[in-house]
Amino acid sequence: MSNATRFHTLSVKVHRYLGLLLAIFLILIAGTGSIIAFYDDLERSFNARMRVVTPQAGGWTIHDALAIREKLEAQDPRSHLFSLQFPQKADESLFSRVMPAINPDSGEPYAIDYDEVFANPYTGERLGQRIIGEATLQSSGLFSFIYYLHYALILPLGLGTLLMGSLGLAWALESMVGFYLTLPAKVKPAKTGRKPRSFVRRWSTSWKISAGAHGARRMLDIHRASGLWLWPLLLIFAVSGFALNLGGPYAGFVSRFVDYVHFQEKPPRDPLAQPLVRPPIDWFKAAELGQSYFRQQAKAQGFTLGKPASIDYRRDLGLYFFSMHTSRDLLDAQGNPTETNSPATTATIAIDARDGRFLGLQLPTGQRAGNTMTSWLMALHVTAIGGRPWQIAVSAFGLLVVTLSSTGLLLWWRRHNARRPGSRTARSPSGAGSRPAA
Repeated sequence: MSNATRFHTLSVKVHRYLGLLLAIFLILIAGTGSIIAFYDDLERSFNARMRVVTPQAGGWTIHDALAIREKLEAQDPRSHLFSLQFPQKADESLFSRVMPAINPDSGEPYAIDYDEVFANPYTGERLGQRIIGEATLQSSGLFSFIYYLHYALILPLGLGTLLMGSLGLAWALESMVGFYLTLPAKVKPAKTGRKPRSFVRRWSTSWKISAGAHGARRMLDIHRASGLWLWPLLLIFAVSGFALNLGGPYAGFVSRFVDYVHFQEKPPRDPLAQPLVRPPIDWFKAAELGQSYFRQQAKAQGFTLGKPASIDYRRDLGLYFFSMHTSRDLLDAQGNPTETNSPATTATIAIDARDGRFLGLQLPTGQRAGNTMTSWLMALHVTAIGGRPWQIAVSAFGLLVVTLSSTGLLLWWRRHNARRPGSRTARSPSGAGSRPAA
């Protein structure tokens, strides 16, 4: 047996068993992904009570939003609103992520039963709160639950993201092996001297579903052809799924080849010995400094400023992260900036909460090659660009991945049954894993 034959046999086994391991997960991930491609629209439609407000004359300011954040925190001293997302539309609510506050008596976090809170940016009214991913059929949390299923299944967040990030990496490997298996085998020279068909003509068989094929052969054609036509998207979503869930390992790998800085995964400094619960620089001062630093950086680096996006405080680092939309953002089909809450797709400035020092700027594009590439991957994955056409395309892609995974399972099941003694199908080849004929 030649080395090429051994490698092909090994590749078939890797593709078959790794695909079998991934198939059930991919059916769930792709199925939920086809729904949450329209996440913002679904949230606004089915969870309007917390997501949509009536615009008021005069608008709101960053100071107003920070005052509301302070008020919400005071309403429940057990809570620490560590991430405030500024509304990008006049009818959007003010959204904040929540973690337990530190009990000053015990030094331990309080017990708290929610991790997201919503408020009216004009009046400060508390509109509602929830646990992201809580299993529910109520409209206020249904699509949050589906979103959580997509990136963490039903597992605790840390374990879920570890699993899903690992699956993304495995999916990327599976996609590359599957692509290799569609390539036609090397043709031996014919004894008659007849010239063999070209590589392109032989490979073209893999891209088609044979008109007269039935049973397992037709299933193989569907599986192989759909995998080839979808291959670029399969790889994009696999790699971006890895990056979104395991940002640290992703950052470590990418930074080996290109310049890449991600404040969430590689902060400007190491964690403090003790969390800085009451920093000398408060939220109001941090927002003021953030806007000032952005004006300085925009002038120095030649970009223009848009709306403020968010402000976060990491008490384990003693750092504020202030984000704004800029001319370096990726834009959607309507020319609007991408989502508001990702340091990978908005410009972010790091500020020392102890003395207000500027500690760094991270731009989504045009600053570092690794960040530009990652911003595109992230934005494509979360349908932040391309508008409605791309949302529809991603939703359809999710359904096609469900089909691809399902046909892979059926091919394995048929092959498994064919190997059983006395099976009627044992005498008919399944065709699974075979290369197109020359």
